[in-house]
Amino acid sequence: MKYLKNKICVVFALFVSTVTVSQSYKDDISIVLYTAEFIKNDDFSLKPFKEHNTNTFYLSKDKKIHAKEKIIYLPTICLYNNGELIEKIEAGISMKLPESTTQRLNEQIDILLQNKF
Repeated sequence: MKYLKNKICVVFALFVSTVTVSQSYKDDISIVLYTAEFIKNDDFSLKPFKEHNTNTFYLSKDKKIHAKEKIIYLPTICLYNNGELIEKIEAGISMKLPESTTQRLNEQIDILLQNKF
């Protein structure tokens, strides 16, 4: 009986932590980088967006999130606002994000911030 209670507690804790992670990476204005370890991301950094919620998910570690978000190309950048996908920028077969990525994200963030007031 004690084993069953422990097992239930562990399963519940895993469920709660999974739900929390799956929700928190899209809270408020969020920029999420979906990538893989073998891809060089030198041309793009999340640092300019540090005042917002930023996350990086690697294919090898976060396969379920990549599948859930229907990520096809790596890297892919997604901009969310309270869970809603606002902008999705994919690298395509070149494995390189467009040069306009930062500008596009900033434009969308400006619109979101203007609409808050």
